Amino acid sequence: MRPLIHIGYHKTGTTWLQKGVFPKEEAGFSFVAGTRQVLELFFPLNPFDFDAGAAHKRFEREISEAEARGLVPVFSHERLSGSPYAGGHDSRTTADRLVAVFPKARILVSTREQKSMILSIYKQYVRWGGAATLEQFLSPPSGVHRAPVFRYDFYQYHRLIGYYSRLFGGDNVLAIPYELLKDHPDEYLGKVCDFLGLSVIEPPSRRANVSPSSLSLSIKRQANRLFIRDALNLAPPFERRNSNRALLKTARKFDGMASPGLRKKYEERWRKKIERSVGDRYSESNSVTAKLMGLDLRAFGYC
Repeated sequence: MRPLIHIGYHKTGTTWLQKGVFPKEEAGFSFVAGTRQVLELFFPLNPFDFDAGAAHKRFEREISEAEARGLVPVFSHERLSGSPYAGGHDSRTTADRLVAVFPKARILVSTREQKSMILSIYKQYVRWGGAATLEQFLSPPSGVHRAPVFRYDFYQYHRLIGYYSRLFGGDNVLAIPYELLKDHPDEYLGKVCDFLGLSVIEPPSRRANVSPSSLSLSIKRQANRLFIRDALNLAPPFERRNSNRALLKTARKFDGMASPGLRKKYEERWRKKIERSVGDRYSESNSVTAKLMGLDLRAFGYC
């Protein structure tokens, strides 16, 4: 059985697949590599350390064992599609690495309507410790070339899907909208199983990973700049260990006390800012993406 490489995107139900589907051998899967192994081999700190031969050899035994049992070896990590916080600067390089290691693999990619995606990504950014306002996050300083930043064109899905199709062959790439998983997980999983030649299985239940509200995250963002030191904020004036965990706990408590109307007001404020910023910049890309998928993406809320 040829390997299946699930590349994300982020915020498209990847955890549901990684925890509820890919580990199920009775469904025909063998979860060969998850987070740690994928990051170690495909994203070394120094890009000159990447070794395609060593990466293939590292998983040779696991793949052979899966094939001997008639199971599909699965590699899954949303980082493989690129980092949304770094503009997907190495998305193409990663694709080239994957085809060098597994030239006969099949590729699974999930998309998400861009305005919803950007809102979810920004919320995650603040949850992790980011301190930029929504406007600052979406509009980094002009002429930035020394550090990767958010870029709208990262979500021109046709570029990534098209490139993987050229590398692996169109018949070996399956792209599905996250909205299908969200509303009809049975259909989503049916498409995946049909793509792999597996019997359709009952989808596992989905537990929503509810984010703190835009209101509480707005408050947390102010505290992030003061207390949290990480890759998103290297020099807080009052660094504290485990401060992010404490701030998230406080944010959730605050949500429990705030009125639904106030939470909704802040949510709508962020949504409208993103809608104005995005406009129709993705319409042409989504038209091409729809053809690559063979689906009417407008039916899923894409414009």
